[in-house]
Amino acid sequence: YHGIPHFRFRNCVIFVLHILAFFEFPSSLSWTSDIRHMEERISVPCGVTEGIEVICLLLLLADIILMFWLMGRAEFMKKKWLIAALVVLSLSLIDWAISMGFQCTETNRVRRILRPFFIIVHSSLMKKTVKSLQRTLPEVVSVLLLLALHLYVFTLVGMLLFPQPQGGHRKHTGNNTVDLTASNQNSSSNANQTDVHTTGNAYFTTLSDSFMSLLVLLTTANNPDGNFCFMNMFLAVIYNQFRGYFQNSLQASLLRRRVGVRAAYEVLRDHSTYARIATTQIREGVPKSDVMTVVEHANIPKYIKTALKRDLDQRHDNYNHLTLAEFQKCFELMDTEVKFRSKPEVRWFMNRHLRRLQFMISHRYYNYFGNVVAIANVIVISVELTTEYDRTLNDSTSSLNIVNFAFIIYYLVEQILKFTALGWKRYVYEKGNIYDGIITIILVVMEIISISIYGLPLSRHPRGDESITLWNVVRLINILIMFRLLRIIPSIKAMSVVANTLIDLVRNLKSFAGILIVIYYSFAILGIELFHDKIKYYDQGNSTTPDVLRYECGSYQQLEYWANNFNDFAAAIVVLWDVMVVNNWSIFLKEYAVVASEWSYLYFVAWWLLSVVIVLQLFTALIIENFIMKWDKSIHHTSEPTTRRSSEFEESGHFMTVHDMFRDSLAEPSEEQIMLQITNHRYLNLQQTPPLTPH
Repeated sequence: YHGIPHFRFRNCVIFVLHILAFFEFPSSLSWTSDIRHMEERISVPCGVTEGIEVICLLLLLADIILMFWLMGRAEFMKKKWLIAALVVLSLSLIDWAISMGFQCTETNRVRRILRPFFIIVHSSLMKKTVKSLQRTLPEVVSVLLLLALHLYVFTLVGMLLFPQPQGGHRKHTGNNTVDLTASNQNSSSNANQTDVHTTGNAYFTTLSDSFMSLLVLLTTANNPDGNFCFMNMFLAVIYNQFRGYFQNSLQASLLRRRVGVRAAYEVLRDHSTYARIATTQIREGVPKSDVMTVVEHANIPKYIKTALKRDLDQRHDNYNHLTLAEFQKCFELMDTEVKFRSKPEVRWFMNRHLRRLQFMISHRYYNYFGNVVAIANVIVISVELTTEYDRTLNDSTSSLNIVNFAFIIYYLVEQILKFTALGWKRYVYEKGNIYDGIITIILVVMEIISISIYGLPLSRHPRGDESITLWNVVRLINILIMFRLLRIIPSIKAMSVVANTLIDLVRNLKSFAGILIVIYYSFAILGIELFHDKIKYYDQGNSTTPDVLRYECGSYQQLEYWANNFNDFAAAIVVLWDVMVVNNWSIFLKEYAVVASEWSYLYFVAWWLLSVVIVLQLFTALIIENFIMKWDKSIHHTSEPTTRRSSEFEESGHFMTVHDMFRDSLAEPSEEQIMLQITNHRYLNLQQTPPLTPH
């Protein structure tokens, strides 16, 4: 059940179930979501997506039933997530039956909002993240109440400072509201007062509009209350809860791992032929051959398996038996995610002069010189683009093309010398060499293409036509040269730590991106249910006035946001993205308040709170924790002796998982905790009680 084939098959089923949203009504199969140019959507016949959906639901139901059979009823009832999954499956099947009963005419399908639950329930790290968010909510709510009080007080103050003038009234023109107070003022003495009122009361008309105006202001870049106060308080609360919960969760995971290793030792010792012969037993332990067999057949990553075998091969004492302490020490290698690779040795040439050249190329100063050359190349590009931009990109004999030609020749010679001097194994061992080699090969190919079409840059009479093709080639060459400058990052400690933190974030995005996918999916479906086809476009026929002049400045229509709507799943995702990055999200607030009702504010504010205030702040907390751990490890690594630091790997350069971030702050479980778990385990029956041996 826990094998990779079953795991991948279940993930494929979940993926197919979720991808149906693009094909179900309203279908996203159209060239544009702009309601002004909408053509007839490609609609899937009734029963096609529903048939695929019910197959996926039944397969997931079979998975839950299989898990129930494997666990047993008593153990299954302890798993709240599995019980919840069973409830969601039941509701989904009932909702599916209702839809089929109405022959697909019933468009409000609750089951689509519940689908992302299956993504969470089958990811342990995502479940930890959800629980962390759940624990964070009480503290976040307290800050939210303070924020709401702050906005409410200033809403009342704003309405008192900018009241509606007496006799003023408002009228609605289409989807836009225009204040006509100024037109009702007849005396010049009231004109200035009218201008002040017109400016102020545009944002303080009603209590709800005033509150939303201040909330939008809070999210802008020029609002100190939001940027420097409330957002930082949210971050502090979420970071504190995130670190505390994950540390406790990973502490429990460490206990389970230590119990597993200790239980494995006891089972091997209990079933060992050598351990059963009490009269001839020389030393307590398990045969190394048995441990080697277990490692060989274990379902663990290859690099960890290699590290375990290497450690076992180095142990020759105790008559090829492992004591408890040795067994535990060996399997502590599983705690690391570092891929142990021994650095290949350089095969030195026999010739004395070649060996001296080989030593120079393998020295770190050779890389430093290459970094200086790369920086010089980029500086030349910057100067040429500043002084001769047009000639640089459109003339094959320009100074920049000639200089780049010389630099590319140096890059090619540099990589050939490196490959020859170090040997291919040592060359590919370092990722920086692979990066340099790939960039250099592409540069050489692009330069050959340029030379074959336009001739050598030094030629006074270039061949071919100076066309757009040359412009593209020159651009690509210069872009690749600038990317090659990234080779200097490992040479600068602070820059290397930051770069590795960013790389770790990309690799650790699995669970946090999963949370974003879940909330995006559910809110997109909910938005379709609430606001589908609410926004209308009324063609003005023969009117020659463009839309940007017919509508109020800054409105949804005047800004031509017609493609941003909830008419299909793909368009809904784009709208949610715009609101998450607070890109003119006040436009959506106002428009949907007009076409639907002011209750639509709740939907958009809930999305902003969940995506920006909670999930993205959690992501920021991950960045902070990752960077702090990377920086501390790099400082500790620098203080160690050089021989120790260079023996296996660069600590600051290896991939750090979420578990790695908290590993140093975790406490080793005591012997009593481990033995209590083993003796009370329902599936572990040993022939004799394990001795209490110090760890």
